[in-house]
Amino acid sequence: MKDDLPVGLVLSDVKAELFKSIGHPARIQLLEMLADGPVAVSRLRDGTGLEPSNLSQHLGVLRRQRLVIPSRQDGRLFYELSCPEVSGLLLAARSLLGTVQQSTRLTMMPLDEPAAEAAVR
Repeated sequence: MKDDLPVGLVLSDVKAELFKSIGHPARIQLLEMLADGPVAVSRLRDGTGLEPSNLSQHLGVLRRQRLVIPSRQDGRLFYELSCPEVSGLLLAARSLLGTVQQSTRLTMMPLDEPAAEAAVR
């Protein structure tokens, strides 16, 4: 990805805005629903259980960040991911969480079971 940011923008600030835009469980759920291709708004609403106005707000955040793009087909509104890297980011996050969880589990595992039981008593 080339660095074609407007002059004056700091990359860390832009990244922070990106992470803020996906920093809500509903928006992550929406992005994951769109990973396999365009989805009608009605299906997004049913799949998330969000009220129409709330769904619209979340989609607006994702649109402004250019993570999703809307389109109309036969009078119905659809959304899709703007690029495959969005799915890649979600997969990377899942992988990171799995790695962190596994390493945390390993560091919290007692080295000596009898010593761990004695500490509880």
